[in-house]
Amino acid sequence: MPEQSGTGGTRIIRSRTIWERIKSWPMDRINRFEEDFNTKDWDEWSQASSWFAAIGLNTLSIVLRIGHWFDGPKYDPILNPFRSSLAVWLSFCEWTLFSLSMVNAIYVYLSTKNYHLFEHRLNDRPKSNNVQMQEVGEPIPAWAERYPGKFFYPLLQVIFEHPGFDPNSECVWVITMWCPSSFCLDLFCYYSPAQVLILNYLTGENYFYLLPAAVIIGIQLKVLVKLYQSLIKDRQIIFDEVYNEYTEKFVNPNCFVHKYEVGIQTDVNRPWDKININPRLKQKQKSKKEIMDKNI
Repeated sequence: MPEQSGTGGTRIIRSRTIWERIKSWPMDRINRFEEDFNTKDWDEWSQASSWFAAIGLNTLSIVLRIGHWFDGPKYDPILNPFRSSLAVWLSFCEWTLFSLSMVNAIYVYLSTKNYHLFEHRLNDRPKSNNVQMQEVGEPIPAWAERYPGKFFYPLLQVIFEHPGFDPNSECVWVITMWCPSSFCLDLFCYYSPAQVLILNYLTGENYFYLLPAAVIIGIQLKVLVKLYQSLIKDRQIIFDEVYNEYTEKFVNPNCFVHKYEVGIQTDVNRPWDKININPRLKQKQKSKKEIMDKNI
């Protein structure tokens, strides 16, 4: 529909047809979902959802273990060598949860990121155990960039001896930094393999001291992780403050020195100089002039 513009003319706006809207609707929804996905604060969401995931998995492990109490006669290789189908399924679910916990623990330990120190001197090794020299442009196998090769490739580099570097090639220091996701790290604290094993051996006679032990392990791991994260943040804050104080007290005062450009104008034939001149000084100047004339 044409609309009246502010200058008195008409502005024609072409609206899309219904068929064009129907065709573009799936792509529009995908683009909107992608924008929402990229703008979402995933760290906060991971920390919030890790609590529910850990509580749900622990509750499921306890429920599965309680199911064994109502299974009937206890398994015995001589007196009761056969297990019921319920006991088999319960054991299968328990070991599946244990495998899930182990996979999460392995992911937490092997989740790293590589950073190249291009400006660092090659003859000066960085003071870190996680640094190694790597050729610039060294080819990485395609399978090492995908799962599960992303986890096994660092292990293969450690196990097998790395070939020598070409002396004519350009090398760079590469530091490997441990960088697990907050969701997996919290899940490891609250649902570690040690806790799952404790819950798998839970019975009606030992639950009153095994359950507190599992809870204490989870709290201990979480407190340790929190303290270490706060230690890293505090160190960074102290480093920034020391650098800022050094810059403000020593660098800026020497780099930005206040200087003044002052121009002075004087008159050599000022009358008050002739009036206020000392008579003795005038006589000395006259005698010096006479001596110089005689010498000439």
